[in-house]
Amino acid sequence: MAYRIESIDLFVRELPPDRMVFAIGKVKAKRRPRAVWLCRMVVSDEKGNSSWGVSGDRPSFGWLDKRKKYSSEQKYDRLKHLVQAARKVYLGHSKFKTPFELWYDCHGQIQKQGRGQDHESLSASYASALFERAMLDAVSRLHNKSIFEMVQSGALGIKAGRLHPELRDISIAKTLPPKPLREIYIRHTVGAKDPILAADLPKANRLNDGEPETLEEYIRRDGLRYFKVKIIGDPESDLARLERVWSAVVRAEQPVVTLDGNESAHNLDAFARFVESFEKRIPGLFQHTAFIEQPLTRALTHDPSTAKAIAAISKKKPLIIDEADGNTTSFANAYKIGYSGTSHKNCKGFFKSVMNHGLCRVLRERKGQDAFLSAEDLSLMPLVSLHQGFAAVALLNIAHAERNGHHYSFGQRQLTSREQQLARQHHPDLYTRRKADLFLNIQRGKVRCDSLQCPGFGIRFEPEWEKLTSLAKWKVLW
Repeated sequence: MAYRIESIDLFVRELPPDRMVFAIGKVKAKRRPRAVWLCRMVVSDEKGNSSWGVSGDRPSFGWLDKRKKYSSEQKYDRLKHLVQAARKVYLGHSKFKTPFELWYDCHGQIQKQGRGQDHESLSASYASALFERAMLDAVSRLHNKSIFEMVQSGALGIKAGRLHPELRDISIAKTLPPKPLREIYIRHTVGAKDPILAADLPKANRLNDGEPETLEEYIRRDGLRYFKVKIIGDPESDLARLERVWSAVVRAEQPVVTLDGNESAHNLDAFARFVESFEKRIPGLFQHTAFIEQPLTRALTHDPSTAKAIAAISKKKPLIIDEADGNTTSFANAYKIGYSGTSHKNCKGFFKSVMNHGLCRVLRERKGQDAFLSAEDLSLMPLVSLHQGFAAVALLNIAHAERNGHHYSFGQRQLTSREQQLARQHHPDLYTRRKADLFLNIQRGKVRCDSLQCPGFGIRFEPEWEKLTSLAKWKVLW
């Protein structure tokens, strides 16, 4: 089958102000900018058929590039220009035989451009992934198959051996489950400044908007079992906060916790001492902690001299990478150092995660050591990015996913009334209505997502493009 990209357009969906302040470090900060970027791509096949495809992500420039030499405004502009340059790369490869071939050629070129303009590799992966998913959505719809069916049938043309020699003779389809997950547990993020108990939130500071505001309230209403706790790299402060978190999550049914360092540890020895103190001081929570995500800076993560210390820490708790997963070989390199896994995020690349999933299976079988993918991404918002996030997690067979951006925003006010109506009509399993607004339907700690198994990449209907703003013309809302 031969394909052709007919057009690519970039749009902005503005978001209302957050209902609560989010913090991953020592300082509270607004999540900026207040927008989701959307890509619309039209693809045709050799039979003359054509279809639209869509993708979307928050432009999380502060997470992609944490270097202080660029201001927030500069980081936003640099990311926008990189995405616009990536659009030209995809248009320059408008004719292609397989989706994998197109992605492979474009991804390498976008990474090269990023390096030439002093971008982090993570930023270049973000730019590449935005167009990758829109293309996959359009091609899948041309075949009248879901993204899961496209992978299973081999229609994407994946050649994993081009990235990982270990996968040269492996069928990617056979490394995946025979059916996608139909329900996924929500792993609730606990921000560094989020109120844990009722005592943490004075009545005068309450929003009183009808939604939970403390961790214990979310546990009680949504039946949560899985939790992701941000740590800030201050051992004493982190341990004191973890004690309070444990006092809340211990009430949940069979709780599972993960910690997220967000590169907060700059000293390996200090982090090792923190893990030891954590085990001794809060043994209950330690036993219920599944893994620790990205504790060290991305540069230190890939330092081979850390291997001995990382191996020792990993015997106590598995470590995985996230921000350090900037390119297609990042996980393979980190695994050699002693890390057990990496995060799946659509914004880092769908093909990359599918191949990392296959690599994990091969490594477990050949090395006899654990290797796994986790599902992360707090920033996913309905419709597009959230749906594609769940569709990918269902395909990758990851039982629980970080998915509570709704904690920091109220409902889906960013959607038009028609989009809300269609979302409720086509996805009654995924959404529920409260106070004339649409919310993620979490029951007993999980959501059902059967409705995402549809032609395309989890998207059943087009956004109302005429209600959106062109990226080139949008005035940034901070």
